[in-house]
Amino acid sequence: MRGRSLKTWASFFPCAALCASFGFAPIAMAQSTWQPGHADIGFGRPADKQWLHLVSSPDVTVKAGEKNGRQKIALRFAIQSGLHINSHTPRSRFLIPTTLTLDGTTGVEISKIEYPQSADYHFEFSPNEAVSVYTGEFPVTVQLVASPGRHILHGRLRYQACDDRTCNPPKFLPLTLEVTAK
Repeated sequence: MRGRSLKTWASFFPCAALCASFGFAPIAMAQSTWQPGHADIGFGRPADKQWLHLVSSPDVTVKAGEKNGRQKIALRFAIQSGLHINSHTPRSRFLIPTTLTLDGTTGVEISKIEYPQSADYHFEFSPNEAVSVYTGEFPVTVQLVASPGRHILHGRLRYQACDDRTCNPPKFLPLTLEVTAK
């Protein structure tokens, strides 16, 4: 068998020759055994699935005008049981922060968005370093001034839902808020 060229072996074992010529080992063609830790979470899962939702009313009434100062409204979100999302200020640059973005509209000035205190958890993937997360329900407070009337605000909450072993790709939760200033 010694001294036979790759071309000779290719005539007997075409697949082996093809794999060898591209540098693939047969083991590389084995199917992955990766399984997500939480039902319906992880890559390859339904793209339209939302792991959290807005639980406070999207209709808000505030006092109109600058003389009343900046009003604060709290938007409450609920995360699916058994999951967490990264806080607004995660400790690692590799973790995706939770961020609320509201598009400007005539008659409403957004001056500040405040995020809640996060909780520190240790997970399998980070046993020596705490991860800053939100779980359960959490508020995001929006400080604004509105002129009299009804205003529609559009925005989105960017987040990444994870369980203790696996993270889903980042998602955007679209928001439509009706602000009535009297």
